[in-house]
Formats: sequence, structure tokens, C-alpha cells
Amino acid sequence: MLKSQRATFVSLAVALDIFGLSLAFALAWVLRESLGDFVVWVGHGLHYPVKGMVRHSHKLPEFYRIVLSRNPLVNTRHHLWMLCISLPSWLFFLNMQRGYDPQARRSPRQEFAICAYAGMLGTVVMMVFMVLAKYDVSRLLLVGFWVLGTLSLWCSHAVLLPAVLHHRRQPRRNMIVIGNQAAARQFKEILNTPAYHGSHLLGFVSNVGPVQTDANSAAEFRHLGNLNELAEVLDREVIDEVILVRSQTDAVSGQGEASQRWGDILELCLQRGRTVSLVDDMVPPVNAKVEAAMIGTLPTLVLHNTPQNPVSLAVKGAMDRVIAAVSLLLLSPLFAAIALAIKLTSPGPIFFSQKRVGLNGRLFNFYKFRSMVINAEEILEKNRAEWEQHNKMSGGFFKWEDDPRITKVGRFIRKYSLDELPQLWNVLRGDMSLVGPRPPLPKEVAQLQPWQRRKLSVKGGLTCLWQVSGRNEIDTDEWMRLDLEYIDNWSLWLDVKLLLKTVKVLVKPKGAS
Repeated sequence: MLKSQRATFVSLAVALDIFGLSLAFALAWVLRESLGDFVVWVGHGLHYPVKGMVRHSHKLPEFYRIVLSRNPLVNTRHHLWMLCISLPSWLFFLNMQRGYDPQARRSPRQEFAICAYAGMLGTVVMMVFMVLAKYDVSRLLLVGFWVLGTLSLWCSHAVLLPAVLHHRRQPRRNMIVIGNQAAARQFKEILNTPAYHGSHLLGFVSNVGPVQTDANSAAEFRHLGNLNELAEVLDREVIDEVILVRSQTDAVSGQGEASQRWGDILELCLQRGRTVSLVDDMVPPVNAKVEAAMIGTLPTLVLHNTPQNPVSLAVKGAMDRVIAAVSLLLLSPLFAAIALAIKLTSPGPIFFSQKRVGLNGRLFNFYKFRSMVINAEEILEKNRAEWEQHNKMSGGFFKWEDDPRITKVGRFIRKYSLDELPQLWNVLRGDMSLVGPRPPLPKEVAQLQPWQRRKLSVKGGLTCLWQVSGRNEIDTDEWMRLDLEYIDNWSLWLDVKLLLKTVKVLVKPKGAS
């Protein structure tokens, strides 16, 4: 039922936003059309200062008649395609800002900020489509729609949605928690959010025997009884849903009636037709997302702390391959020039290939333009003890700004990261992504600390937070922390921002070697 209430909240919010944005678009169009008539009327007055305004004041009623006679449906008919593009893009960017998260708590100012930001991005998308379609639309209409659309979204989320949820006529759903006072208090806070308006926590049934309740707890929720009194509680109280919380202590120690009678509790509630929500507190509060799934006939909790949205990941994969293919085609003259420069200035192959570790430990051939002498690895191992004092990294990684193994051409292409361009082929093959943590060497993986190994849970990439944050100017721990920060906060929009920042870094290189 809690999931149903969340879905109701999101559906109502989307419906209000669609209505508000449609109204804002129509109003922006009417105002844009009417402004021309208003300027004409004012122009008569400006032509004859002061006296002219009075002389032509009889035309003011005609101006209002023109405004009121306009039919928004007729005038916007030829621009409905703009609205069809704007609506999904505005809603998409608002969702990316957690605009439809019922658990998000924001001030009116913060609500306005995310609405304005989503509107700005949605307007940019509409302008791109206009350019591609070679369609000329008034800039005044775009600005007006952005302003009015932002106001409509803000009114929907800050004013209308809370009011509608508060006054929405629906039977109150009574819930009880089987667990301890801490669990009951936690659910009390959750049910007090607007998304769960109409849900009421009657109290809790203790799963660990007698409970001492203070005056504050008794005022918040009642102690309805102990677990052996559950049948009596279900028959006595008006209860719509039971929230069963199994504590970590009960599960591990084997003590506690909730752990011993798990199946009996479920059967008792379901026999009486009560909806049961299971909360397994034995799962630690790690930085992970939890989903319910069925493996055969077994109900299963799936935990993951890496991006799992299939639609977003499919878009990311398609974007990787399209951009890689187009870039390889457009940059082919540059590839030829770099290859010629490498071949003419130093002996050895044009490309450098080595094994790197990709998604979840998969090995693949990693390609770069050769920027070092052909026996660079052997030279490093021979001189590592002497050169270690110049190493800016740790944990098996070696970076030296004045590395003598780098060729003259190699130093130039490294400065502008041109040596990384062949990795577009890795992206096209699916071994890498455009954006993601840098794929390490097998020997580097062997020296990673346990908390650092999570960087292998996603595909490696050409650029990431590390590349746009100074590269070799930051230490290894900070590098790893930035990689994990990217994984924890991944979104398509974050990828786009990092790609744009990477272009800026390439123009003004800093920290590359």
C-alpha cells in the first residue's frame, strides 16, 4: 500500500505539471500575440507625446477587444509540436532533480530553484529541435514560456500538490508495526510526509516481550501488546496493514519471538486478510539501493550500489557508440597526422596496447597512441627504486611529470590528451564508456584497498571526475574517492556535464602528463 501511495503522489504531481505547463504555454502564446497589438497602440501615443496618448486613448477598448477575441487553441495549433517536445523534456529534467521524490524535503526557495533549472534545460532542448527543424519561433514566446512554466511548476509542487493531498477524500488507512519503539518512531516520521497522507500509525506490537513506554512515546503511538497477543490485537483493532520489522539482533542471535515465529506471523496476518509489508533490518544501512525480486518462487531482496536503471543504461550505451563512431570518422585526419608524427620521430609501433581491467574484472586490450619509448615498462622496472621519489601517485600507480621515457611527440599529445583518442575504438567495441573510472592495470588492481575495488563495478571510461579535477595533481586516495563519487551519483546529465568539462580541460590542459 505504501508503494501505491507513492505512485499516487507521483501520478498526481505529473498530472498537475502537465496541466500547468500546457496552460503556461497557451498563456505565453496569447501574451506574445497580444503584445504586438499593445505596442502598436502605444506607438500612436509615442508619435504624439502626451496629447497623442490622450487623442488615441479611444483605441484602448479596441486593443482589449483584440486580446479577448484571441482563441488560444487556434493560435497555438501550429505550435503544438513544440508543446509535445517541451512537456517530456521539462518533466524529465525535473525528475532528475528529484522533483517527484515524495521523501524529498525542500524549502519553497529550493523548490523554485529546481523548477527554474528544469525549465531552462527543457527550453534548451526545445531550441535545439527548432534549429534542427529550421523553424523560426519567437524568442519572446520561449522566454515567456520558461518564466510562466517555472511559476506553474512551483505552484504545483509548493502549493497545489500539498493542498490536494491534504484535502483528498480517502478512507484513512490504519497501520501497526511489529517491532520495537525505534522502528515505530521511524515509520511515524515517514507517514507524516505528504506522499503518505491518509496513512495512520495506530501503534506497535513488541516482538521482544514487555516494553517500558514513556509519556512522549505513548502520545505518539500506542503499545498495543506483545507478539503472543497479535491475534487479539488484529481482532480488536481496525487495522488495514501490518509492517513487520525483523531486527538484525533477532536474526543473528536466534533470540526473539519475531525470528522464531516468522512464518506463523505472516500466516496469522494473511489469514485475516491484512496486507503485510516486510522490513528486514538485518540488512545494514550501507550506501545501496534495495529492490524486491522473485527467484523462482522465492521472494528476494536485491542490493546494489551501482547504476541499474535499464533505460538510462541503454541510453548511455547508445550515446557511447554513436559519439565514438562519429568522432572516429571526423577525427580521422587528426589520427593520420599523429600517426605520421610518431612514426617519423621514434622507432616502434604507432599504437600502444596493454591489458586493462574492465567491468567486474574483465580483461581487454586497451589502446593509446604510443607516447613513450618501445621498452618503457622494462625501463620503469629497472629504475623504479631510483625514480620512486618522483612518483606523484601511490598504490602501485606511477606518474612522473618529467618521465624520461616520454618522447617529444608523446609529451605534446599527452599535454592535450590526444594519446587517449584510440580508446574511442574501445568505446565502440563496448569495452569502455565515454565517461567512467579509468581502467587500471592488473598489477594495480592487486594493490587496491577493499574500499577502492568498487571502481571495477562499472565500465571504465575516457574521462571522469578525476580527469576534470586536476588529474596528476591529486593523490591516489582522492582519485579513488572521485571515482566512487561518480558511481554513487551517476546520471545521464552527470555524463553530459563531465563531457563538456573535458572539452574545456582539453582546450586549457592542467595536470596532464
